[in-house]
Amino acid sequence: MKAKVRLGHRKTPFVTANMPNSEEQAIFSLPISEFLHNTSAGVLITNAQNYLIWVNPVVISSFDIGPAGEYILNKSYQEIISFFRPYIIDPEGFEEKMKELRLRQKPYYGWPVTFIDGRAIEISYLPLTENGRYKGSIWQIVDVTRHRLMQRELERARQDAEEAQKYQKEFLANMSHEKRTPLNVIIGMAHLLEETHLDLRQLEYVKTLKHSSGILLGLITDILDISRIEAGELQVSQREFNLGELIQSLKHTFELKIGQRPVKISATVDTQLQHLLVGDDLLLNQILMNLLGNADKFTKEGEIILTATLESWQENKLWVRFRVCDTGIGIRKDKLELVFQNYKQAEKEIREIYGGTGLGLAIAKQLVERQGGNILVEEHPGYSTCFSFNLPFIDTNKPAISGVRYGPRRRHIDFGGARLLVIEDNPMNLRYIISLLEKYHIHCQLATNAPDAIYFLDNRHYDLILMDIRIPGMDGFELTKRIRADEKLPNVATPIVATTAVTMESTATMARTIGITDILTKPYTPDQLLQILNKYLNEEETALIMEEAEELHINGYEFHQELNARYLRTLYENNIAYAADLFEIFIKTIRTEVRKLENYVHEKDLENLKNQVHKLKPNFAMVGLTWLTDKIQEMEDTLREDPDNPVEKIEALYADISADMNKYFPIIEDEFVKMLLFIEEHGVRR
Repeated sequence: MKAKVRLGHRKTPFVTANMPNSEEQAIFSLPISEFLHNTSAGVLITNAQNYLIWVNPVVISSFDIGPAGEYILNKSYQEIISFFRPYIIDPEGFEEKMKELRLRQKPYYGWPVTFIDGRAIEISYLPLTENGRYKGSIWQIVDVTRHRLMQRELERARQDAEEAQKYQKEFLANMSHEKRTPLNVIIGMAHLLEETHLDLRQLEYVKTLKHSSGILLGLITDILDISRIEAGELQVSQREFNLGELIQSLKHTFELKIGQRPVKISATVDTQLQHLLVGDDLLLNQILMNLLGNADKFTKEGEIILTATLESWQENKLWVRFRVCDTGIGIRKDKLELVFQNYKQAEKEIREIYGGTGLGLAIAKQLVERQGGNILVEEHPGYSTCFSFNLPFIDTNKPAISGVRYGPRRRHIDFGGARLLVIEDNPMNLRYIISLLEKYHIHCQLATNAPDAIYFLDNRHYDLILMDIRIPGMDGFELTKRIRADEKLPNVATPIVATTAVTMESTATMARTIGITDILTKPYTPDQLLQILNKYLNEEETALIMEEAEELHINGYEFHQELNARYLRTLYENNIAYAADLFEIFIKTIRTEVRKLENYVHEKDLENLKNQVHKLKPNFAMVGLTWLTDKIQEMEDTLREDPDNPVEKIEALYADISADMNKYFPIIEDEFVKMLLFIEEHGVRR
């Protein structure tokens, strides 16, 4: 009796497509030989003993098996394998897979095999059974060489396109940077020229020069920003900031820019947003600068408003909704989808009249989405255009005390001889903390490693502990657990403030769980440290009265344009003397610390590398090299997320850091000298 052939798994029902039974029977009564003879695929059939009993014409024409396939017909399974082995690139793998299929006796489809002549085939295996008994098998061979070639060509084309796009972005970024450097010189010289004795016509020339160079700098900055974003080089850095101060600072900036034009600008912050937040304030500032710049450009008279409102709480994060609205020329509804596209403006006439790259809104959109938010254009009564976006932040529950200065005031600070333990191994941070604590007449004990810290904690009582999360010898979390575990120890109830370069929600949650009282994000300003000291050392909770004695307003000092001047102004607020101190420490220590980093990279000492990376992270930002802090953060993320094979990426990141260090170190040295001259000219003591 002949075996019944069923094309499919024995438990798989036939698909009939709702055909009448008579049609189904007619189709399945046709001889299977029609299919086997006429298919474009090669077919081989074996019997129950796995001897090859039949091949179709495609197999005969495709392989050198004799005119009628006599070289392999009636051959055993092993003989068939041995016949094909010399033709295949991986003969051992081929033989192993063939034996596996014979033993499993289960359908298998699309097994790729490559021949030494370059042909690529896919093999499918279908066992034939009757009443559960194995009766033989059908093997199908499909030549996919052309398909694979097309796939490879498409992949090569895709890679070429990506490579070309990468080179284009690098070219734009490099050209923008190369143009930016001499342009900064032009702007600086124009500024100096304006301060000389000029007649009215010359003054007008200088104003035109400054205005035009400012426009050009803005265009180049936009191109540089979009190149960095699209190349994936933009890092989101979380730190504490005062939202109210940021909003008011932007308002003041644009009030000065608007000047005498009949445009009113207002800014309001929700009364529920009165705490310090954790987020990337620099990116938020850039988004709002772009949107306000857009509103300013298109509003010749009328009003511009900036608002920040609490939108919702979700998973321990607060979402803030920002709106920038204006009474300018507006955007046609049929053009709204264009405004966030790169190099696009809503209408051709816009570029002709107002200029611009069409990148400002595209940059804002990508910066918003990079932080998990969403941006859109919405209707707002009384306004022509209203851009709205939301962003998530962490609420620190610390009151946002304004750091704005309007004149000389003195701090009357008396912490009653409080005793602090400072656990920190970074020389820059140590110098910074000691300088501040000495200024506030606070006695402090220093510990630069875990064993020393444990000794002091076990034998003396302190009113406050300032502790770096990462310290040599023990993780800061482990040290906190030890402090809180034994009620007999003198500091079991002492407030612990963790200082860290990264404040993530998970870090804050873990800190609270194990007994850390508060978190201070590096780098922090003198006022932020004072808030902590006042919170935990001033029993009467009196308000801070800020000291101005022999301190210098930073308003008259301009940081080097190659540094992140905006960040430095935010960090050091009104105190140029502290800035000079930190620049000096950086100059004295950074080369030694970077050499350690280099040694750990070359030796592939990943454990010490992790500690060194975390230790170095805040240092670069303190002198305005914020992008190097981002690269250090990327190195730390790589070590954490890909611990098994991070070496190649780590070496590339270190090469970038080293190159930038060599480039910008002379600028840091020159900036320090300039600070000293500035301080000397204004008679300020350090």
